[in-house]
Amino acid sequence: MKTKLIPISFLAAIVLLVGCSRDVTTVNIEKESIEHLIDEYDDCQSSAENALSCKDFTAKAISKYYGVEDLMVEGKYINYDEIYDFVDGSDAWRNYGKASRQVVLDNAQKFANEGVPVIAINTSDDNKFVVLIIEGEQSKSSKWGVNVPNCAAFFPKNGPEPFINKTLNYAWSSPDGVEIWVRN
Repeated sequence: MKTKLIPISFLAAIVLLVGCSRDVTTVNIEKESIEHLIDEYDDCQSSAENALSCKDFTAKAISKYYGVEDLMVEGKYINYDEIYDFVDGSDAWRNYGKASRQVVLDNAQKFANEGVPVIAINTSDDNKFVVLIIEGEQSKSSKWGVNVPNCAAFFPKNGPEPFINKTLNYAWSSPDGVEIWVRN
């Protein structure tokens, strides 16, 4: 019996492709403007049958704003209170750091301006509420004592009013428990 040797470069290429394949997510959603998304959210809320009707909108907004599809399970967007567990268990997302650190906030705004998906999650909240870091400029927050990035939030029906183009300190009075997550 004759043994065939496979060139090492071929094996290395296969290992590289297989190793990287789990982190690659097909991007085939057309990006939508944040202004269009707030209008879409208002439509969802006005036609909502109950307070739970638009719970998936934050995941939908992240996906549509950034043009990614990874916040879905079995073809449906996950609910806002499932996003933290989803990104925490995903190879596609990484915890970039605490929102109390200026360098983390600076880079969060930089990444968002480059089109990289960035979110902030309040991990001290029971629901782990999520806001999107969006393109824009940072502003000084006297409450937080740091420059904070531009963001958008789509609160549940019984929560505060949703908003776009406000700074991160508008969503939370303190950076305590707020973490920045970036998509790889």
